[in-house]
This record gives sequence, structure tokens and C-alpha cells, in this order.
Amino acid sequence: MAHQSQPPEPLRGFESLRPGTYNTPGGSVLSYSHTPASQHKSGAPILVLIHGWPQTRYMWRYAVPVLSELGYTLFVPDLPGYGYSTMSTVCVSDIGAKFEHDRANVGFGILSAVRAVYGGENDDELKVVLIGHDRGGRVTQRLVTSSSASSLPIAQSLKIRILGAMLLDIAPYSAQWSAHANPRASTRYWHWSFLPSPFSIPMIQAYGASRFCREIFLAIAGGTEAGRKSLFADGAVEHYAKCYEQDEVLYGAVADYSAGAAEDWDAQQEDIKEGRKVQVPLVVLYSEGLSKMHGGEVEAIWKQWTSSDVKLDVVAMPSGVGHYIPEEAPQETNQHIVSFLKELGL
Repeated sequence: MAHQSQPPEPLRGFESLRPGTYNTPGGSVLSYSHTPASQHKSGAPILVLIHGWPQTRYMWRYAVPVLSELGYTLFVPDLPGYGYSTMSTVCVSDIGAKFEHDRANVGFGILSAVRAVYGGENDDELKVVLIGHDRGGRVTQRLVTSSSASSLPIAQSLKIRILGAMLLDIAPYSAQWSAHANPRASTRYWHWSFLPSPFSIPMIQAYGASRFCREIFLAIAGGTEAGRKSLFADGAVEHYAKCYEQDEVLYGAVADYSAGAAEDWDAQQEDIKEGRKVQVPLVVLYSEGLSKMHGGEVEAIWKQWTSSDVKLDVVAMPSGVGHYIPEEAPQETNQHIVSFLKELGL
């Protein structure tokens, strides 16, 4: 299947947004939906909604109408190698190097697109709030974690100020990989080790990529009938499965998880060594599954990763809500997002 730059049909819930593409410094063609720049009010915050695996921007279909109706500017991309975005091909810090899908490079590409769309020829600072689920949450964490003394933070290098961040159903890489020492956790989250392996692509292709994608949702979704119905509504899982049939998406997911088992792990070990922490107000929403994996210590883990002088709220979702929080519990998720924005004075 030839790779398309946009979905062939309009995405339900995205009627208020317009499609766009951007050639990132990392060599990806980033496909996104966004509030037109002509409708963006100077100085107003830009909400950047970043999806997880094995999804696309479509996972935000319940949030987009609510946030658009409230007048917020939205930028909703497909991660590089997911949906209708192509894979990254070079490292932004070393042109000519192998493709890079670590969180820093991906985050730089997304914020570069935000700067290009809403900055134009204006060099004024842009204000952003990041909201990320799963892999998108890991991009978000990287972007709001303090950097080394020798380099500017990624956002600051683009004249972007991140006002706050919301992470949905993740623990930091270091905690997640450490939890794999528990065999119950490692078997439930088997894909973390499987996808970076050299056998993953041929095995998924042999099994059927779209079938593999569908069955991931069936296995990981929560146990409530209402939550599963909401997740599968609007043809969402079929949309994700159709995207997963593309070799670009299959290879992109593998590159993403491979970086998580290498460069991103290394970066967090360096963060721990240097005492780098999240530097903006942070909200974390988490499911029962994540809590069980980490022995009920999700809040304690995030306290270790958040600067003591910024506000941290760690919230357990209702019983039965699974990993796909924005789709399984859209009303509760939207309420948390709007409440957080109000707390930020936005």
C-alpha cells in the first residue's frame, strides 16, 4: 500500500480542524490535524495532543470537539511512523546518521511543526500544553524534563514555553523496564521486548498486521462493556488496524520501541544520575493495570520524577477502565483535561 499523507476520509470528531503536513528536521513527513493559524489568538495556549501505540491521532476524537468548542487551539499529530506520518530518517543532532525515533528527536520534530504552523515569520514565544498517552506521554515527559547544563531545553530552543503537561497511563522508562523483573508484569507487557527483537516484523507480517493490531486492543482494553464499546466506536480500531497494514507503520512502531529499549533508556539513566526532573505542573492519569504492574506505587514513582516546586496530581481512573483511557473513559478524561487547563489559568 502506498503511504498517504492524510486519512482518505475525514476523521469523525475532527470537523473543526484542518489537515496539514510538515517536513521535520529528522526527515519525517509529520501528518497532523490542527486549528487553522488564522483562528489562533496571539498569546493563547496551543494544546498538543499526542497519541500512543498502536493508535493514531484519531484516539483524540472524543477530546477534540470538546476542546475546540471551548476555543482552544489544537495541534494533533500522528507520531513519526504511525498513521499517516512517515518515519524519521536522520538524527537532528547528526545529519546523515541513522534514523532516530528516540523521544527527544520525535519531540523536537513535533514542536518544530508547531513553531512552523503558529510562529510563521513572528519570532514571539509560543505557549504550549502537552497531553500525551502511552508513547505520546513518553515524548511529553522528555520535553518537560530538565536538560543538561550545556544545552537548551528542546522547547526553549524553538522559543516555545511549555505551561504544563498531562500524561496518560505511563510510568517512566526506567520504572517500566525495572518492573519487567516481575514475570507477571513482563508477560502482560510482552510487546516491550518483542517489538525491538529482530523477529517481530516477519512474525507480525506472517500473523497478519491488521489482525495483530486488533487483538492487541482486545487483550489490553479494560473489562467494562461501556469502555470497550466506546473504544471500538466510530470504526476506531478498524482505522488503526488498516493503518497497521502499512509497512511504514509496522517498521515505525518497531523503531519506536527499539529506541525505548536503547536511547530512551540511556537518557533516563542519565536523568537519574544528574537529578533531572519534570519542571512544569503535571497531571498523571493511570489505570488499574498500570497500578498493578508497579505495586500500587504510581504516585510515588512520579513524585521521584517531578521537581518539588511544581504541582503534581496523580489520579487513578475508575475501576474497569483499561489502558486506552481517552477512548474508554472519554467523559472523565475530558473533565480532567479541562480542569487542568483551568488550574493553569487557561
